[in-house]
Amino acid sequence: MKEKTKVPVSSAIEKIGDRLSLIGTIHVDPKSASFVRETILRLRPEVVALELDEGRLAALENPGRATGRGGGGSFLAMMLLERFAGEMTGSPPGSEMLRAVEAARAVGARVQFIDLPIGMTLGSLRNLPLKEKVRLGVDSLVSMALLPFGGFNLSKLTENLEEQLGLFRLRYPTLSRLLLDVREEHMVAKIRDIMYSTTGQVIAVVGFGHMKSLAKSLASIKMKPTYSTSITWSLPAGR
Repeated sequence: MKEKTKVPVSSAIEKIGDRLSLIGTIHVDPKSASFVRETILRLRPEVVALELDEGRLAALENPGRATGRGGGGSFLAMMLLERFAGEMTGSPPGSEMLRAVEAARAVGARVQFIDLPIGMTLGSLRNLPLKEKVRLGVDSLVSMALLPFGGFNLSKLTENLEEQLGLFRLRYPTLSRLLLDVREEHMVAKIRDIMYSTTGQVIAVVGFGHMKSLAKSLASIKMKPTYSTSITWSLPAGR
């Protein structure tokens, strides 16, 4: 059973069963970071699951030591765009993940990583069709050039999200498979394992664009294995 609670436009929380809460965020919105922190402090979960791997958290905590190796020019353009958007909104990329870690430590929750290692994702991006690589590079550069003049309206990022994702899939069929489908399959498996190994509340912090798909996949998963135990007594004949 899923229960969805409406919150500020840049975040959403969806309850699945009685123990799992998915928080969908906009990575560069300061309101998302505050909402994540407040929710964790309020619910005091046993586990906080993050759409990160260990290496990406280390890069967020020590940005001066992070490198852009392995992704090529297109990936670098994407990182620059996200960083620039964060500067315009006063919230650097990944700040909601840092707030989640801080809040988890404050309430004694265990932090677990549910995303694919960044190296695997970047390695897959090298195999993008040339057409998609060119489109990605051009789109990234155009977005970076236009962003200062058009402003950055965070509310638009969550409007008609399904339509936006549909257009993204049409323009980038291979990239969308790598960035959305493959990673979401991995996240579902990791969250399922967490639910099977715990008894308390679990909060998963993920990007807004992943939330609906993850909620749909997790709704059909039993959050705790069901065991059937039977005892049979047998008496020797004649007694």
